Amino acid sequence: MMKQKSLTINSIFYLGNQLINILFPLFIGIYVARVLLPADIGEVAYAQNIVQYFVILSFLGLPTYGLREISRARNNRANLNKIYSELYLINFSSTLFFLLLYSIIIYNNVAFKNNLPLYSIVGCSIALNSLNISWLYDGLEEFQLIAKRNLFFKFFCVILLLIFVRTQEDYLWYAAISVVGTAGNYLVNMLLSHRYVSFTLKGLSFIQHFKPILYLVAVNLAIEIYTLVDVTMLGLMAGATNVAFYSYGSRMSRALLTIVNSFTMVIVPRMVLYYKEGKINEYNLLLSKTLKLILLLSVPMMLGLQFIANDLVVVLYGQVYKNSALILRILSPLLIIAPIGYLLGSRVMLATNQENKMLTSVSIGAIVNLIGNYILIQKYAEFGAAIASVISEVIVMIVYILFGKNHFSLTGIWQTLVRILIASICMAGFLFVIHSMQIVIYMKLVIEIITGIFLYFGILLTMKEDIVSELIEKVKKRLSI
Repeated sequence: MMKQKSLTINSIFYLGNQLINILFPLFIGIYVARVLLPADIGEVAYAQNIVQYFVILSFLGLPTYGLREISRARNNRANLNKIYSELYLINFSSTLFFLLLYSIIIYNNVAFKNNLPLYSIVGCSIALNSLNISWLYDGLEEFQLIAKRNLFFKFFCVILLLIFVRTQEDYLWYAAISVVGTAGNYLVNMLLSHRYVSFTLKGLSFIQHFKPILYLVAVNLAIEIYTLVDVTMLGLMAGATNVAFYSYGSRMSRALLTIVNSFTMVIVPRMVLYYKEGKINEYNLLLSKTLKLILLLSVPMMLGLQFIANDLVVVLYGQVYKNSALILRILSPLLIIAPIGYLLGSRVMLATNQENKMLTSVSIGAIVNLIGNYILIQKYAEFGAAIASVISEVIVMIVYILFGKNHFSLTGIWQTLVRILIASICMAGFLFVIHSMQIVIYMKLVIEIITGIFLYFGILLTMKEDIVSELIEKVKKRLSI
């Protein structure tokens, strides 16, 4: 039987890994914003957006389904080898099919053929999916290995960026380097997989995987429609510069969202295990604690962005991208909305084998987003796309919770939420005062962020909020070892 890993330690390493994933594109974005033209950045973002549809299709829902199945089989090595081999072969076959389909489309469509080098470079992401077995490591809770490996390749890509992206003509190098980090991670995943599993061709059976995989393909495609279609439609209905403005604002929003969602991702293997073993009290306690953590981070982030968005965008990307600040403000409610729906809907349904309800939820969101984008982009361009994203996520969250409410029971949420709101409002009042003062923009931003964080958590400690006290005690205990 595999030794059960500490959720606290897993959370630290998973959060560290997500911070790496945040800082890498953030640094790249800051650097290329000062080297490349907004139109070129928009072209690359649009090409990556198109490729992502094929990547999602070639995944076949395996990042989600594979995580669950590996979590269930991890205490039985023979069954683990069998599940791994079946899922790997399914993934490899689907990747070849969608790579061929993508190649046919870009070589026969004038819109793509006019910039064939760019679409060929970013298309390598599809081919690399044949090596993607991240679901194996997620299911086994090997978050420490994932973080260390990711740090190395992100650092390597930063060096490549500084060497090869030096002029406005180097946007193809920028696209290529974005692919390199993924390639390295996937390759190391494959090379180290022998430590945990052995590939086998004996006794394999694929039929039992098809139904849940097809559901999850549809789910992931629907999710991608309402997370990617904004850029797709913006590129078609507005222009590359609008795509660049939107991409920078949404990139920062997604970076913060990744931090909030990191706690949810870490608990998924344990949630699945608890539910499978009938440990419902532990399952509900885990959900309650995770929801408290989500609220603890997301509420002050959303309020804080209303005050610091302008300064943050100007400091990071320059005055030319000031439109991205309003995008960031509009998208800030997603920091609360999306993680709650993800935890209480998507993750609960995954643990309880209700993939069909996941499909219904995200399909409704996709339809709302398509309609919203069509109406709002015509009037408000990139700002309309942001509004449509928020509306669709609200709808998805509501449907998710309605479907999942009978499969969880939360405790102590309202008391924690009241304390969080009090601390957040006090922090917002402080930020309002600082924001109105005439201070050098860099210094103002540092004061707002650092002092705001200390004030927020200080107030929560004063009110003796359990979740904060517990986190501090765990960190102290870990540092004393």
